[in-house]
Amino acid sequence: MLTETHAIILHKQDFKENEAILTTYCEELGRVNFILYGANSKRAGKRQSYLQPLSLVVIIADVRPNRPLQVVKSIRSDMPLTHLLSDPYKSTTALFIAEFLMHSLRTSERDKGLFLFLKETILWLELCDTGSVCNLHIAFLTRLSVFMGFTPNLGPVVHHFEYFDLSQSEYIRYARSGGETIDSGQQTFLRSLLRINYRNMGLFHFSRTERNELIDRIVRYYQLQIQGFGELRTLDILHTVFDF
Repeated sequence: MLTETHAIILHKQDFKENEAILTTYCEELGRVNFILYGANSKRAGKRQSYLQPLSLVVIIADVRPNRPLQVVKSIRSDMPLTHLLSDPYKSTTALFIAEFLMHSLRTSERDKGLFLFLKETILWLELCDTGSVCNLHIAFLTRLSVFMGFTPNLGPVVHHFEYFDLSQSEYIRYARSGGETIDSGQQTFLRSLLRINYRNMGLFHFSRTERNELIDRIVRYYQLQIQGFGELRTLDILHTVFDF
């Protein structure tokens, strides 16, 4: 059945001589893999600019249940993202977010609220200034946890329980050997961090070391929550680019 949907490009992999497999997150279909014929033809030159990670597109495809690759009939840009492509800070952030979503969005179930959040994220990334873009990935991961259903439940500290276990999302009295915990001092900071959003992210000031340690800790939290999450290749690149 021919279906039209707004979609976000997460990954493009060239396949054979003139075909490509697109991993996307769609408003109407959730996570879907498409096959695009004629992806690298001379006539498709302009198309390459909107097949980059986090590009916003409109796809018309022949969608059939239980088929691993849905067939693209037509694809066009939904909205040009010039700064996201040309600014090294924004393009690096886009690569990181796209790879992160490849690891975390496992099912094909659609979630329009999640799609709108991701689209909002992309538009903020396109439009925000340098002073804010360095914290956008932190705000993104913090807010994404709400949609994933495992935002840290930092309620009132339990008396004499000095640690918060990240893997179990519960307070404990003693740090477990080999466990993933934060102490009472870090809990205060984390409560403050959970208030970060795209409108106030420029007000959070971190040193390079603080920002790198923070994003490593947040990524580790996701790895604890999502079985088989794996390692992120773009994380080291992100650390290197945001060196201020």
